[in-house]
Amino acid sequence: MRLVKTILFCLLLLPFNSFAKKDGLAHISGKIENYRYGSNIIIVDPQGNIADDTLKMEADGSFKTALAVQYPTELIFSIEQPQTQFKFYATQNSSAKMNISLRKANDEDYVADVAYSGDNNEVFNFMQTHDYNNLIGEKYSEEQLKKMTFAEYKEGLRADIDKMKADLMLLKDKMFKAAKEAEWEKKYTYELTRYAEIETEEDKDFSEWWESQDMNQDQNLASSGVARYYKIMKKKSTNNDFDVAFIKDLPRHFANKEVYYAVANEHIVNVLATAPVNTDEIYAAYKKLYAGHENDIPDYVKGSYEEAKRNVAGKAAPDFEMEDETGKKIMLSDLRGKLLYIDVWATWCGPCKAELPNMANLAEHYKDDPNVLLVSISIDQDEDRWKQVMSTTDKKSNWVQYHVTGALESDFCKRYNIVGIPRFLMIDRNGKVVSLDAPRPGEPTIIEMIDRN
Repeated sequence: MRLVKTILFCLLLLPFNSFAKKDGLAHISGKIENYRYGSNIIIVDPQGNIADDTLKMEADGSFKTALAVQYPTELIFSIEQPQTQFKFYATQNSSAKMNISLRKANDEDYVADVAYSGDNNEVFNFMQTHDYNNLIGEKYSEEQLKKMTFAEYKEGLRADIDKMKADLMLLKDKMFKAAKEAEWEKKYTYELTRYAEIETEEDKDFSEWWESQDMNQDQNLASSGVARYYKIMKKKSTNNDFDVAFIKDLPRHFANKEVYYAVANEHIVNVLATAPVNTDEIYAAYKKLYAGHENDIPDYVKGSYEEAKRNVAGKAAPDFEMEDETGKKIMLSDLRGKLLYIDVWATWCGPCKAELPNMANLAEHYKDDPNVLLVSISIDQDEDRWKQVMSTTDKKSNWVQYHVTGALESDFCKRYNIVGIPRFLMIDRNGKVVSLDAPRPGEPTIIEMIDRN
């Protein structure tokens, strides 16, 4: 009898999940307080190795699921309405319970407060306080970078990452520590390339750092390097055929042909997306990079060239349908008779939202000019999100707002070859293209360009 009592006592000391079936699955259950019944709840693997799992939700907000994880994985718990998400860590043969409460962080955003119990608790708590993206948003936003030299940015970010790594080493999970340390080091390099976004004059420390990077080993790094080099050289150039000269110069930067062709293809598509007046000359220079191998030119590059020829300055701007906040539909051609300056944006795009104050200033400048019309076109996938932002008092604009459905796959984006935002277009009073790559509203040349046309 004493032996039986001892065994029972020891069993009571075991954690609640010790009896979990060793089935290789990550078992997750819990409840969302104030759950909006019908709202989708999806567990997403950002690496794409696990299929998205849309949870079966009960009316009271409770849920239960099991995921087939091959190895320890960071996942995203995404709530559709109200829109919010958080990360958690899943391993084989684990069990976890999440009690989730949603609250408003501000007029637009919600946050999820999570009471987490079960396996991987230590890692879960660490992830909530040591999020790399939060660090960037809090200390190294675009506005904050504008106040720093590259040397200050590099030194500060290095110190912050080293501090997070020191805390990371205190955890017990060896696989999580190794994966997170490698991820942060890789992100550190990519994060430094962001300085190119705010660089108005060439920073010599930044240039020296770029020269120390081997772009032949990493296509993403190579693409960023070429984009920066293009920006600097174009600003310095007085050559009307700058794009032609730049493309001819590309081969000298690369020994790795695979990376070189990938970067060349990406670059030419970005250039052709703006439908430059010398489109034919630019494409001819690009084709020479494939001399003897013209059949290897990707179809999407050929398609970009054909689209650019249809949209060069002076050609009729392709018509398309959009709608206002009330759902009223309107065609671009309905606005003919005014010079149109069009801002293509989305509520999820940080650089887009950063331009809104400049759009407001530009709209104020032209408020009494009946011949100029400023237009913002949202490509938000979530139309309700756009309407919500537009209905917020401090977000109401003094210029015209429209929305198109389909996001980057919309007819509008395809007809105007828009593959990234923000993007600014200018169309003249007769409905003809002035520029599909007009200056941003905060640039000093924009008023001169509008007045000239």
